[in-house]
Amino acid sequence: MVTLPSVKLWIVDSGAYTRSLLLDRLSLLAGCSVHEYAAWTTIELGSLNEAPSVLLLNHYVNDAPPFDFLQQVKRVAPYSLVVVIGSPGAPHRALEEFNKAHACIDMIFDKPIDLEKLGGYLSERIVLLRKQQLLNQEHLDLLRFLPSAALQRIFSQPSPGKAELFDMTVMFTDIRDSTQLIVRESARHYFAKLNRVLASQARLIRLYEGMVVKTTGDGLLAVFEGAARCHLALKCAHAIQSSFEAQSTPVGIGISDGLVLTGILGTTEHLHFDVIGSHVHLAARLCSQAVAGEILATCDVATKARFNFQTQATPDSIVVRGFAEAVPCIHIKI
Repeated sequence: MVTLPSVKLWIVDSGAYTRSLLLDRLSLLAGCSVHEYAAWTTIELGSLNEAPSVLLLNHYVNDAPPFDFLQQVKRVAPYSLVVVIGSPGAPHRALEEFNKAHACIDMIFDKPIDLEKLGGYLSERIVLLRKQQLLNQEHLDLLRFLPSAALQRIFSQPSPGKAELFDMTVMFTDIRDSTQLIVRESARHYFAKLNRVLASQARLIRLYEGMVVKTTGDGLLAVFEGAARCHLALKCAHAIQSSFEAQSTPVGIGISDGLVLTGILGTTEHLHFDVIGSHVHLAARLCSQAVAGEILATCDVATKARFNFQTQATPDSIVVRGFAEAVPCIHIKI
């Protein structure tokens, strides 16, 4: 369960008496931490953006005009809620004219202050702020599971069964001798090691502009798009095999390139983004045949990559299950 920090309520009132009334009433608001100030000039604007914030300014005619300050608040914390209490008549009209031009105030209350009405309004808005904060947190959590490119495709075609065809470079990684590792180590220790290895691979895949589609038990399925996709995929595979994690926990990597179907698979109860096609199967088969520390890629990928890794590279024709003819490949060892 996500634990949300309190919404910060900043009360600014140069009158000690009314400030104490506001403080007493508004301190009762749920999910809110209240901070009081005698002048807005003493507020550190940067702190307004540290958490969801509500600025309540009780403005007096004799106070310095707050217009520049209110514009700064919205620049620094554009999603903050700004509420101003002002005098009726000309002062109220001045606030409204300013707000028409700059849109910095979310609500204007007239004096005398109705504490119950003000408290009810702020209570409702704070609930909405916290709900939005929860949605933002859930969105961030979702991004940790799916990269933005996958989310864009999911939101553009949310129904299962619809697919699009793309040219992609497909890469599979897999830990070698994982069964022996599980037997030798405790399940908890192995799971922690697996998480470190996959997290390291995922960081490198993102660094080289790839997209992690899913984990595959002891490895990952990733895809690369664009004109330089083969180049980036091989650079990424080279970086994975050169990493500290791969030295301590060896992996094999298989890479293929070609047309791939992307879309949403599953039922109404469980949906997931996936990629399918012959090149996905080929990359998976090559990964299964790659030895520890090796990149096994099709010669087509190596040709398109236009990259000299200055490492041992051996051409080969490999018989792959499910493919009628042997596949021209290249073994790259770091």
